[in-house]
Amino acid sequence: MVDSVLPLPIIVRIPYADINSERIQSSIHSQLCSADLENGNSGLEHVMLHLLFGYPTVYIVYARQRNKHSGRIEYTVYVGETNNIRSRTMQHLRSDAANREDWRSLSEQLKSDPDSVWQYIIGNAHFNKSLTLDVENKMMHFLLSSEAVKTLNNRRTNAQGDYYTQVEFDRIFSQIWLDLHRQDPDLFPSEQIIRDSALFKASPFHQLSDEQVAAEDSILSVLVKILHEEGKPGEGGLQNDGQQASVDKNVSDSDLQNGPTPRLIFVQGAAGTGKTVLLSHLFYRLSTELGIQGLIDESREDSWEDFSACLGERSTASMLRNRYKSYILVNHKQQEKVYNQIATKLGLQKQSNEVVMLPTQFINRFSDQKIDKNGKPMHRGDPDKPRGKADVVLIDEAHLLLTQGNQGYSGDNMLFDILKRAKVVIAVFDPNQILQSAQRWPKNELDTLLSTRNECCGGSENNALQTFKRVNIEGNTFDVGHINLHRQFRIAAGEPVIEWVEKFAGGVDIGPIPQDVDELDSNGAVKRKAYEIKVFDSPVDLFNAIREKSQMKAGGQDGHGLSRVVATYDWAYKGGKPNPDSPDGRWNVEMHRNSDGIWVMGLESADNRGYIADDPDGDPNRFCHPWNYQLSNAGNNAGLRNDVAWAEQAHTIDEVGSTFTIQGFDLNYVGVILGPSVKYRDGRIVFDGSASKNDQATQKRGSTIDYSEANLRNELNVLLKRGVHGLYLFAVDPQLRERLFEASQSNGR
Repeated sequence: MVDSVLPLPIIVRIPYADINSERIQSSIHSQLCSADLENGNSGLEHVMLHLLFGYPTVYIVYARQRNKHSGRIEYTVYVGETNNIRSRTMQHLRSDAANREDWRSLSEQLKSDPDSVWQYIIGNAHFNKSLTLDVENKMMHFLLSSEAVKTLNNRRTNAQGDYYTQVEFDRIFSQIWLDLHRQDPDLFPSEQIIRDSALFKASPFHQLSDEQVAAEDSILSVLVKILHEEGKPGEGGLQNDGQQASVDKNVSDSDLQNGPTPRLIFVQGAAGTGKTVLLSHLFYRLSTELGIQGLIDESREDSWEDFSACLGERSTASMLRNRYKSYILVNHKQQEKVYNQIATKLGLQKQSNEVVMLPTQFINRFSDQKIDKNGKPMHRGDPDKPRGKADVVLIDEAHLLLTQGNQGYSGDNMLFDILKRAKVVIAVFDPNQILQSAQRWPKNELDTLLSTRNECCGGSENNALQTFKRVNIEGNTFDVGHINLHRQFRIAAGEPVIEWVEKFAGGVDIGPIPQDVDELDSNGAVKRKAYEIKVFDSPVDLFNAIREKSQMKAGGQDGHGLSRVVATYDWAYKGGKPNPDSPDGRWNVEMHRNSDGIWVMGLESADNRGYIADDPDGDPNRFCHPWNYQLSNAGNNAGLRNDVAWAEQAHTIDEVGSTFTIQGFDLNYVGVILGPSVKYRDGRIVFDGSASKNDQATQKRGSTIDYSEANLRNELNVLLKRGVHGLYLFAVDPQLRERLFEASQSNGR
């Protein structure tokens, strides 16, 4: 067992220069002497010097500048680890500054202002190679989520597997981060702020689980084969043959050589099974190891030779030195913001929407210009006329892709249009998160896509990409392979609680709510606190409870911090237009408790106060909070910031979120208001489309097919699975509320 008393980190901060210079040595000496005195030691400077210069270390080089437009301080940061900090520093100052764009920029700033570039060197008596690689990786993870960091440089993800001192890693890193936070809280915010960030949750620097590693390696090994055998980047065509939805045959190695048929890799799994993390990690590896459109410098540390060798494909290395065109798409504006931030900070794109974009932007970019009825070119591409072909396209939340046209999209199926413009499409897809009729697939087509999973995988849970199957749907021919993720990451609870949430979210059943318990580590310390499910008889009480969770200043991973209230779309909302029926012009979620003590929709007829900003919950019998996007940010009349996710902005604690803002995101605690579209009748959950205000969910497909029940069930599924540490519930329907109370009291709650 590893000793629970760990050595403190040694951290020195010095100007970025030759470490052997007299000025730098003097600075290090004075800092180590101060550390000696603070720790009540004397004469240990030589020991600390040995840990910094004789042991592996982690280092952080940063340049600090003020943004000329916003006035905010911004940082350019490089994180690395080395066995010889003296040698590595000179390498960066000399050869890297001449050959690499990231170090060239830092070198130029260093020449113009020698005091603007600094370096932290971090040592610890327990550092070994694996531990420093893990610290480096997690430092990248945390700094990516720091709002002050504009650019973050490093060319690899380094999360390690198991090793002897791995059990010490979390505590050692937390102590390092705490010390750095004390020195510079702008660059190194508190752990709680970092962990609440949407960038943290979607970061490519998460340590993958075994099943995620197996899935990623399986995908990458297939990409090596496909991209090598199809020739130069960006080349290849499309074959269409036939009109009926069908699965034709197994695809052998010879099939991969004979034609440019697009490949579709479906990554499936329920909400919270780590699909986004896998996709983000995969995209970062593709970007840094294959490169995107030549933006990655030729002298990158992690060469394709190393990557292909680890996959047993060293012979292909010389063929794959070219830059491949890779893109990541998501049909969700909130998540598009997050991916754009990640890609821009990591240098994968120079500005937003170069490699991260909405599906319509991608289709337009890879299409001939659309011509109007007068023969004039329009500002959008023609989905029926592909032009060019990307090598790899990753799609998060692919279930949100449209399967019919609308005002902004003139095609018939976004996935098919993307496949026409790519060699390989890797799509995260969960049919239980389809929320709109315009996203629904005809049953025969969806069955065809999903049947390939059953045939190819045979129920296997080893997460390997199995043999591709050729599919033909309405003239669109492509090869489909599947990977399934099973482990639940979002809901930090025991299996009985996860199963209860799954059944309720799927509209199956509301059984007795299990009592979760703390999970302890081998030393008896709390590893995970019990997941909390609470049922409320008042939306005011629920809102106040979530507000309290959000305002708690607890650090670490104890589950407080980013928490919000969300609701089913059962109150009217028309974005961009003032509400003529509200005295404040806002679209609000409104309820009041009548004289019989029952909560009913809307405010009392004589109530014309609207949202009361000073004390919205002062009246325990009145609930009125704006929908998302309705309130202005404090000190910012422009309202919601475009570069930050909705839930991360402090003022949105007074709003009510919806699936449009929260799908795909994590909250520590989520309060869910279930409007009258979710009812409980005769022992079963009922979905009432007539009570919903979500026209996109309740409108019929082609004026004939009614998907409202399925869409509303999926809306419930999305909302109930947002909470990592807790789920708070209030139901407008009296029978549903009564059933939830019965379920909560079954275990003495």
